Amino acid sequence: MSVFEHFPEISLHFSKSQGTPIFNEEGIKLGVLNDFFVDYEEIYPVVLAIQYKKNKQFFYIHWNDIKTFSYKKIVVRNGSNVGRSRTYPKASKTKVITSLLANQFQGDTVEYPALGKVILDRQIVDTSGKKVVRVNDIQFIKTGKNLRVTHASIGIRSMMRRLGFEPVVDGVVKIVKPKAKYLSKESLINWKYVLALPDKSVQSNVKVSLNTEQIEELHPSDIADILEELDNHSRDALFNDLDPKIQAEALAEVDEDVQNSILKNKNPEEMAKILENMDTDDAADILEDMDEEKAEQILSNIEDEEIQEEISELLEHKEDSAGGLMTTELFEVSKDLTRSDVLKLIQEKHEELESIYDLYIIDDEYKLLGTLELRDLLIQTDDVTLGEIMRTKHMTLVSPASHWKEVAEVMDKYNLINVPVVDDSGELLGIISVDDILHRLLDE
Repeated sequence: MSVFEHFPEISLHFSKSQGTPIFNEEGIKLGVLNDFFVDYEEIYPVVLAIQYKKNKQFFYIHWNDIKTFSYKKIVVRNGSNVGRSRTYPKASKTKVITSLLANQFQGDTVEYPALGKVILDRQIVDTSGKKVVRVNDIQFIKTGKNLRVTHASIGIRSMMRRLGFEPVVDGVVKIVKPKAKYLSKESLINWKYVLALPDKSVQSNVKVSLNTEQIEELHPSDIADILEELDNHSRDALFNDLDPKIQAEALAEVDEDVQNSILKNKNPEEMAKILENMDTDDAADILEDMDEEKAEQILSNIEDEEIQEEISELLEHKEDSAGGLMTTELFEVSKDLTRSDVLKLIQEKHEELESIYDLYIIDDEYKLLGTLELRDLLIQTDDVTLGEIMRTKHMTLVSPASHWKEVAEVMDKYNLINVPVVDDSGELLGIISVDDILHRLLDE
């Protein structure tokens, strides 16, 4: 007899199965279906056991002990091994974990939380749509004698089904608007794109770690959008699992309120590690808004002395001035270098610099001698020196004291991507890029 003999449908919805009575072969009622335990290590998790409830107590039965399964009733074999627990103990595997919703546990045995407890009514990250959504239902597919999770259901229809109103609402919609998309299109997210976020209501002895590889492949702005949509608990869980460099890039993109929420529970050492991976101007902006004593503690914990010094210099300038906006990360070179020398330098330093549009030629005292666009360098011969081709006349410069609106006007007038910041002695202090100004303009 097939386990699905009385279940002809191909797919199964979590919501429709809830409360299904469970009997043994003699017809004695054991309880009602409450949840499923699945193998989170698989891309499309297979059901390992079902969780049922009786007299407010939770039990589980292995899937292999189920004789027949349907929405109307579930029959389990006599003598089945019944466990009493809210979690499911499972031997750890040594295979490579590929699922985004993967549990990275230690030890020979792990405790899996119930699927609905982790997913339903929780925020998840849809890594294909780059957004945060709330799951109303879960879809399974029959595969031989097994059930596998295939989709997370979102949207109005899954909510109606979960509440038990689907037949009524479907009937009304069929009368009012028979061709409505509501009736034919279900809002589903393929399970391989689901990243579940731990909820503080899940038992403290259950660890659900995040495999965030696909999240880290997103653009920092997309990660920032996701962080802004999450509640504080889920936001912290996701942020803490990101690579420090990705943390820094995303933190620079989020709103100030979200920045404060993320950083408020970080100690000076943790914050220093994050800021060390940020652009120095972004790091200075964050420290600028902090209590002076706390900012100094964080700054003193930055291990890279050069970065520490650059941030300290930026903090000396007003936040709305060119000095406060500029970054000290730029491509400074000597006038004696050849085209060939510069290209080798770019190969060596490309990871240190976000982008290279312009070269800034300086002397031994860091005085700005000239500028050169990278595209103009590329058309030269290998042996030509920068001193021969650099631009020295009509250079557009701004003072560190210039207000950001003055800088915006200069960049707009001359169609500049970057503008150098130079002090009264001619020393090159940094550059301001158009994206630094754009943030200010958008906030106006």
